Amino acid sequence: IQKELHRMKVVQEMMHKKMTLSTETDKAPDFMVALRPHTVWEKTPVKLFCTVGGHPRPIVKWLEVCVVSDTAEYSAVATNSHGSTTSKASVTVKSESLSRSRSLLLSIHLSIYLSIYLSIYLSISLSLSLSRSLITMLDRFGVSFGTEGGSIRLVCTMVVVPDLPNVPPLAQWYRDDKLLKAGKLAEIKVGGGAATLTLPHLAKDDEGLYTLRMWTKDGTTEHSAYLFVKDAAPSVAGAPGAPISIKAFDINSDYVLVAWKPPNTTNEAAITGYFVDKRESGSATWSQCNDSPVRICKYPVHGLKVGHAYHFRVRAVNSAGISRPSRESDKVTALDPAERERLQVIKLDGKHEVVIKDDDLEGYVTLPGEPTDMHASEIFKSYIVLSWKPPSPRGRAPLWYIIEKSVSGTGAWQRINTAVKLQSPRYPVFDLEAGKKYQFRVYSENLYGASEASKPTDPIEKVDEHGVPSAPGQVVATRNTKSSVFVQWDPPKHPNHLMGYYIDASLVGSKTWAPCNHKPYKHTRFVVHGLTPGETYVFRVQAVNVYGLSDESQESTPIAVEPALKRGVEYATPSAPHGITMLSCDGASMIIAWNRPKHGGGSKINAYYVDKRDADSLAWKEVNSAPTKTRTYTVDGLTEGTFYEFKVQAGNLAGVGVPSAPSTPLKCEAWTSAVPGPAYDLAFREVRGDSLVILWKAPVYTGASAVTGYIVEMAKKGHHYHPLNEEAIGHCYLQVTGLEAGAEYTFKVKAVNAEGVGKASQTSEPVVAKALPGTQEIQCGVDEDTGDIFLSFEACEISETSNFAWSKNYKEISDCPRVAIETKGKHSKLTFVNPDVSDLGAFSVHVTDTEGVSASHTLTEDALNTMLELSYNIRHPIVPLKHQLNYEVLEKGHVRFWLQCLKMSPAVTYRFIVNDKEVTSSDVGSHKISHDVNTGVIQMTVDHFSKASEATYTVQIHDGRAKTQSSLVLVGDVFKAALKEAEFQRSEHIRKQGPHFAEYLSYHVDDDCTVLLVCKVANVKKETVFHWFKDEEEIVPETPPNVMSGSVALPISLFSRKDQGHYKAKLSDDRGKDSSILSVGVVVTSLPLLFLSGSSASELVLQCTPEGIRLQCYMKYYTEEIRTAWLHKDSKISSSEKMRIAGTAEMAWMQIREPSEKEKGHYSIQIMDATKSHTRTFDLSGQDRGRVVGGLPDVVTIMEQKTLSLTCTVWGDPSPEVTWFKNENEVVSTEHAKITLEANKFASLTITAVTSEDSGKYSINVRNKYGGEFVEITVSVYKQGESPPEAKMGGRGATPAPLASKTPAQTPTPCQVGGIFHFNRQAQSSTAKVFEVNSNSI
Repeated sequence: IQKELHRMKVVQEMMHKKMTLSTETDKAPDFMVALRPHTVWEKTPVKLFCTVGGHPRPIVKWLEVCVVSDTAEYSAVATNSHGSTTSKASVTVKSESLSRSRSLLLSIHLSIYLSIYLSIYLSISLSLSLSRSLITMLDRFGVSFGTEGGSIRLVCTMVVVPDLPNVPPLAQWYRDDKLLKAGKLAEIKVGGGAATLTLPHLAKDDEGLYTLRMWTKDGTTEHSAYLFVKDAAPSVAGAPGAPISIKAFDINSDYVLVAWKPPNTTNEAAITGYFVDKRESGSATWSQCNDSPVRICKYPVHGLKVGHAYHFRVRAVNSAGISRPSRESDKVTALDPAERERLQVIKLDGKHEVVIKDDDLEGYVTLPGEPTDMHASEIFKSYIVLSWKPPSPRGRAPLWYIIEKSVSGTGAWQRINTAVKLQSPRYPVFDLEAGKKYQFRVYSENLYGASEASKPTDPIEKVDEHGVPSAPGQVVATRNTKSSVFVQWDPPKHPNHLMGYYIDASLVGSKTWAPCNHKPYKHTRFVVHGLTPGETYVFRVQAVNVYGLSDESQESTPIAVEPALKRGVEYATPSAPHGITMLSCDGASMIIAWNRPKHGGGSKINAYYVDKRDADSLAWKEVNSAPTKTRTYTVDGLTEGTFYEFKVQAGNLAGVGVPSAPSTPLKCEAWTSAVPGPAYDLAFREVRGDSLVILWKAPVYTGASAVTGYIVEMAKKGHHYHPLNEEAIGHCYLQVTGLEAGAEYTFKVKAVNAEGVGKASQTSEPVVAKALPGTQEIQCGVDEDTGDIFLSFEACEISETSNFAWSKNYKEISDCPRVAIETKGKHSKLTFVNPDVSDLGAFSVHVTDTEGVSASHTLTEDALNTMLELSYNIRHPIVPLKHQLNYEVLEKGHVRFWLQCLKMSPAVTYRFIVNDKEVTSSDVGSHKISHDVNTGVIQMTVDHFSKASEATYTVQIHDGRAKTQSSLVLVGDVFKAALKEAEFQRSEHIRKQGPHFAEYLSYHVDDDCTVLLVCKVANVKKETVFHWFKDEEEIVPETPPNVMSGSVALPISLFSRKDQGHYKAKLSDDRGKDSSILSVGVVVTSLPLLFLSGSSASELVLQCTPEGIRLQCYMKYYTEEIRTAWLHKDSKISSSEKMRIAGTAEMAWMQIREPSEKEKGHYSIQIMDATKSHTRTFDLSGQDRGRVVGGLPDVVTIMEQKTLSLTCTVWGDPSPEVTWFKNENEVVSTEHAKITLEANKFASLTITAVTSEDSGKYSINVRNKYGGEFVEITVSVYKQGESPPEAKMGGRGATPAPLASKTPAQTPTPCQVGGIFHFNRQAQSSTAKVFEVNSNSI
């Protein structure tokens, strides 16, 4: 079908197209091939053919002269300004009933020599066959690349059956749909199994789409490919390329208008103008027509010689130099074009013809008439072209013209062509002043005189009316092949007589642009060839007109050069449509519909073609020669009662795809049913594992009344159909829920009206309840920058031709002012414009040319209100503050007001306002205002904070669109506190100018309970004097204070009440003085002393005294102010004669006079400090471990031959065992060393006549079943007459001994009880008691 359509198109072109007329030197008409006579039968086609030459181009008229009833004589009369000639031929038709027309005006086809074809069709049907060969193309020429000045051959090999050497097949070559003729610029050859086109002298004019069309038995076959011709190397580096398409228009006796197209400039400097050159035909010398470059792509050349032939060329100029010259124009001859219109052919006696001029009919008029219709045919800043109509009458003599100009409004006329004798009604004017308006008039003159002046023109000012076009719109690049990219763009909003476009390409990352085409391309889509596979490019487009090149368009998104199609050639074009169904029929026409192809191919589907045939016929007929873009079509011209079959093809930029399968036979029968026809175009959206949405279109045939709703039926695979809705729904969509994941379903839809339920739709395609992998839902949100409320969707898959189609309530949104849709890659965003309750509803989106990517979101009123609130906050933003306005007092008494923003831009502005008055850093120098972008801090420092500073302080901040303010009310008590602090800091600053206390007097207690009064000094020198005072009396410490150390201390040992008082430290030198006072009392020091006392308390120790026994608790420091409590069997004991409570600086004790059985039991002491109590215990119950409770010294010194008695009291219940040791060896009782234990209470070791060998370390071990302890005693024996040795401290206390241990015990300290030497041990005392036994001791 496509081939047949193509063949008919070409036949039509050949029948009606005028061939290009080339010019040559002047010549009268002459028949090169005369007419031949014909004798034909009725209804036989006949062709009368003749070829005529001459210049100017002859005018040919066909005449018929009747000779007999069935015979006619036909004449072709060719006429030009140099004469006329006639060729005749007779046509005899053998028929009695032939009805003939007396006058025929036949189609004229002109070749280079004006070949004329006359076709007379005597029958209704046309039978035309230009070739009866069968041609199959083999190797075809591809996309080609050439360079100016070079040559190229385009070759296509073929098989021709039958191959007749003397009768080659008819081949035609086209460039951009224009037929090429053989000549010096194009050599055409057909034969030997190949068709060849050779372009021996390439120029950019040769760039374009070349098509070879071969005539075959079945019509035509053809092949096309693009030829690119790039600029040759410039004669000067940086010079522009040569102009293109040089043509001469408006040819007159001494004037032509030369026009051209500007070259593309990518990396070269902009073109500043053009030079036009001319040469006479037959001469090789070129002369420049314009002295200065003309800026537009037109130039009027005047001063030509009448009857002479010329060629023209153009050179472009820029700052680097002049380009190579363009290809020269075709030859043009300077002749009056109106000359041929003044020729007339007059017949004499019906046989003879005479050609005369209109001038011959003017009689004896000699003066010419005035010209008419004077106007400016070309208006530019560079020049104006004046045009007018020649006068009538002309005055029977050669004619010329005189032109005058006048500045508009002055009335003064001035002749402007004094040196030029104009012979044509055109004249360019160059020397007009910018900004002034002029009027013009013209006279005609011959040798008899001049005419009246023509009517003046309207005021004319030389301006460029339009200028270059605006830049083209969005540029979109898509993949095509491994070395080409398909580029399309939007046309400019202001085309201004657009000539075409230039496309440029650049590698991503490179700043160099390269031209993709070298001759302006007229369409808005282009395939860029010759790219490097795998590289990534961007593209831009410029529009071209007579003024030059527009601004560049925006660059396309980068695209990698890769094949667009991966699965075979069949995917380049769409797959077949399917599901053809009839929607309505009136007996003479049908409305049919179909489903879109499953595969869209390499580009968007933009056309559908419908064919039909009778159901009992095999021949298909085309229904629509022009493509339809919709998927419904009305087929007219049908016969009622006949069955028809239909098939549909889809087309895209790659071509027309395969046809669909034929529909079922559809009967052309008028529908008269009262119920509606079928719904159609069932589609699915938002397919998920348990739900989907089905959509359809309303029936075309509504029946006797309007459609009121729809019933949807569903069937699971293998099950029957059942309705999904009991009540008809009023819209064309339904959300189906409760599906089984992975199951397959089909659907039908029935329309309902008042008359009933209509015919079911065609069954839908099966759909599986399963979401596509990676499916995402629509996200609703508010843009954090703009505050726009939007719906956003990201597709899980997309193709090159996919589009995002948004709908509201499943009605597609198109050109809706309430929303704006933006799509980029896989992401599409719908933004609401001024949203309100009218925007509530279900919004959905689906992605075309995918496997069903879609989603929806219902916008509710609550959600909209929430987002509107958030949107308002974003559009009226507040600068977020980390800290509100606050103040702090600095040293020197300065006050700093500050706040901190969470973030701040460098463009932030702010101002401080104090009591409604703005203050700045320049206000008497008392305010210093600054900010830090990194920290977000804005601050103002007030140097002189005084009573006048009581005010309300406010900071107003603007950062972009965001703003905020923060205030601080500093009045009343708050201000007084701030002022007091400021004044204090100011005085502190003054104080610190001389010697001063960095830290004032304080105290602390050392581990040995010494109270230290300490302070730190600063800014001192050697001459600085330091004094201590107590109650205004100076204290002179043993060690003078060293102020240079930075710290001074006064120790007070064993602090007591006498040490209480007011202590002062005074510091002074020649720069000033400073003092510090501290009141110190027992209460002040009690807390740390109590802590030290309680934590250092020893366990209770039992000591025998003459009055009885004493329980003692040793500690580092003890005074009566320390809170202590003695307890017996958990009952508090008060001091009395029986139980006296007292203490020393080292211990607390309780004396029990004459202890008895009732004083047995558990005793404890509680020492309380500020946080807790410290408890020590002692058990005087009957069941007690063995121990030494008194009587032994630590050290004994004795003279030789004296008697030593070591006696002590032991305690324990049951009574303990006693063992004595010397130098850790057990002592056995002998006469020399006798051991006794009386009443299980008094243990003794008596050594008689001591010698030096008795010196050593003695110990006693007292133990029972509950435990025990041992005590050590050191004995030193010296000789008579010697001084006693110096006592060495033993100082070890009693040590508990294990139950079965015989470990020597420590020695206690002696004391005298009842006239017997005993030794009282004072444990943990810094002073041991040493006794010397004299000679009288027993």
